[in-house]
Amino acid sequence: MTNPGDIDRIATKVVPYYVVGVVDDDPEISADDPNFNDDGPDDAAPDGYLARRPRPTWLGYIAALLGFATLVLLIVAMLVATGGNFGAGTALSYATIIVSISAIITAVICLVLGYQRRWAAFGLALAILANPIGLVTVFRYFGG
Repeated sequence: MTNPGDIDRIATKVVPYYVVGVVDDDPEISADDPNFNDDGPDDAAPDGYLARRPRPTWLGYIAALLGFATLVLLIVAMLVATGGNFGAGTALSYATIIVSISAIITAVICLVLGYQRRWAAFGLALAILANPIGLVTVFRYFGG
């Protein structure tokens, strides 16, 4: 029979997980030393795996805020244009398109990376539904 101290690595699962023998490489540092700290890294979880970093919550909220801003700008642009000021209504429509595109990009980034997915999906839906180009396309399709 072999001596268990001589074995360096033994495969214990199908996944590469090895049992490594404990070897004291630095005999100058011992557990009796008052400067000895065996807590591991500061961000280590109790089971030895690294803890997940917190995800930013503000990015999903920004996507929802941009989607809501798209809806507000669309309503204001329509009110200004129906009031007779077509130049200001057109400028507000262009601003609505720019805010809508930025909301869509921010929401897609949030959805892919997993930052506040519910708020990002809400912002994405608002940005798509309140986009003037999309509305004109839908109205032309159903209008004939």
